[in-house]
Amino acid sequence: MFSISRGLLLLFVVSITAGCQTTSLERELAYNQDKLRVTEEQRDRLEFQLATAEREQSSAISELVTVQQKMANLSAKNAVLVAENQSLMARPIPASAIIEDVDLGGFDGIDGLKAASDGGTVTLTLDQQVLFNSGSAEISKRGHQSLLKLSRVLHDQFSGREIQVEGHTDSTPIKKTKSRWATNWELSSTRACAVLRELISANAADTSRIAAVGYGAQRPIADNSSKEGRSQNRRVEVIVFPAR
Repeated sequence: MFSISRGLLLLFVVSITAGCQTTSLERELAYNQDKLRVTEEQRDRLEFQLATAEREQSSAISELVTVQQKMANLSAKNAVLVAENQSLMARPIPASAIIEDVDLGGFDGIDGLKAASDGGTVTLTLDQQVLFNSGSAEISKRGHQSLLKLSRVLHDQFSGREIQVEGHTDSTPIKKTKSRWATNWELSSTRACAVLRELISANAADTSRIAAVGYGAQRPIADNSSKEGRSQNRRVEVIVFPAR
């Protein structure tokens, strides 16, 4: 009887021990599985990061190649431009291509005159109110004095230049003096010729290098709808061309 009880006790102890060992193994297995899961997640993240980095690297390499190609193209174009520039600089500059720095100081103080220069061409605008009396194509005393001073400057500083005298009017049709000038064409031409004769008389230019033309109202510089604009359009311009 004692022997049987002892055997049962031993079996009970063994069962408990085995149960404890099984529980310990299960816990260890579960722990290891958790670590494996964490490790696999970390591996997946690293693989994703690696793939992303490889894509970015591939894109960066592609962009680098594109930039290098653009730089090579720009270098080639730059080399061509440098060669062209050197070729142009080696050519002699023709005298006709040299733009003069025109000194307009000599025209200062001339009554009714405005002087401007563009690319070597000098434009001298004369106020019609200074040159002519109303309704007349004869040079006034005041206009004569202005043209005399203008002639001296042209003779001293612009000798040998081609000169064109241009007459301009506003757009108002001829009415009161229609018996003398049928249209503004005739009026502008007559006034331009009057100024030309004054300049030739004062030895401003050689007769072979000066001409006169009338444009009527075809080349306005201001709005003809206003009194001020019409006044600006009624003018004579003396154009002095660059030396050839």
